[in-house]
Amino acid sequence: MPMRPKPLTVESPAKVNLLLKITGIRKDGYHTIASLFQMVELCDRITFSPAPSGTVRVTCSGQAIRQKDNLAYNAAMALWRPGLPGVRIHIEKKIPSGAGLGGGSSNAATVLSVLNRLWGLGLSPAALRAKGARLGADVPFFLFGPRAWVTGIGDGLLPLPPAERFCLLLVKPRVKVPTVKAYRDFDAQLTHPLKSYKIPAVFRKEGVLLDDAAGFLENDLEKTVLGAFPVVATIKRKLIDLGAKGVMLTGSGSAVFALFKSPRLAFAARRKLSKQPWWCEVTLPRESMKHLDIAGRLEWRSRK
Repeated sequence: MPMRPKPLTVESPAKVNLLLKITGIRKDGYHTIASLFQMVELCDRITFSPAPSGTVRVTCSGQAIRQKDNLAYNAAMALWRPGLPGVRIHIEKKIPSGAGLGGGSSNAATVLSVLNRLWGLGLSPAALRAKGARLGADVPFFLFGPRAWVTGIGDGLLPLPPAERFCLLLVKPRVKVPTVKAYRDFDAQLTHPLKSYKIPAVFRKEGVLLDDAAGFLENDLEKTVLGAFPVVATIKRKLIDLGAKGVMLTGSGSAVFALFKSPRLAFAARRKLSKQPWWCEVTLPRESMKHLDIAGRLEWRSRK
């Protein structure tokens, strides 16, 4: 009698954009970017459990989201075909949604990578990234990381040297910033032609060092987001006053990150925000893709 596969739990990390420049608008309406993506240790946890053949079900803690609207479910269906074992996927959320931290894209990438292995599909990393790109612009990065210079519509990926071991304090208000609105507002206030942006040489040669990262912080979406959501601007001012080396909106927000030299300083800043109705989390840059290494685990082979 064949052994029943055991549930498998893996991490699905968040990211921050340490630099985000918008370099163009394509005819199809998509924006091209040049951005420094860095994974962090803040993670969701995703559990894969066997289910009857033909069953693909995704559930998520703490969020009322329709399955068909869940990127993780769409990722699973992008790989599923008749005859494959069923799977139940449960996502224990730690990464807030609507924050610019890439939680949904990370979940989709993790599902693609893990099911490719569990189902024995044998897709190459490039093939998985291509499937990920059809799900969302940030998904390919989460199959590539832990840090990269990202260009185009998320399809250009350049690996970078390791990051310095600095610390980040993430702060998110209760508001969510729709990505579509952030880009639409940016377009409406655009007063000059967009242009290409080359990676700062220091990142390519030396990796992400705290002083360099703080000096290059720039997010083209930040001005309009801070104007439309005053609470985000308030958070940024408070973090600057608390002595962070650098403070910036990540992605389209609404989360803001602050860079500190040590966890002690980051936790001290978080304590001073404890009376505010904001989500706060101290985290570190992530330095590997070990969360996607499930070598030696049982594969859920298709039934002939």
